[in-house]
Amino acid sequence: MSKIVDNMFLGILLGVLIPVVVYALLLSIFHLFLDENPLRDSTMQVIAMFVNFPVFRKILMGYKKDRLGRGMLLSTLVLAAYFIVHNKMLFF
Repeated sequence: MSKIVDNMFLGILLGVLIPVVVYALLLSIFHLFLDENPLRDSTMQVIAMFVNFPVFRKILMGYKKDRLGRGMLLSTLVLAAYFIVHNKMLFF
């Protein structure tokens, strides 16, 4: 599977798009099948961010695409920092 481009910007794009799509899917599934959402919004955001890690591992270990993995890791860390600041989990 050497057709995957080893590009950091593609990794950043993947690292942002995967959690956004997973979060949208979670919202859609809960909205369609349940009257009330059983999870808090912050819980769904964390679940969406953690979906990046199996994809990240597969890219690094299976395809040996280091720059793509670095981009995914960078975007995941930025999303995690945004999550912490947005949910006021960091006190100064």
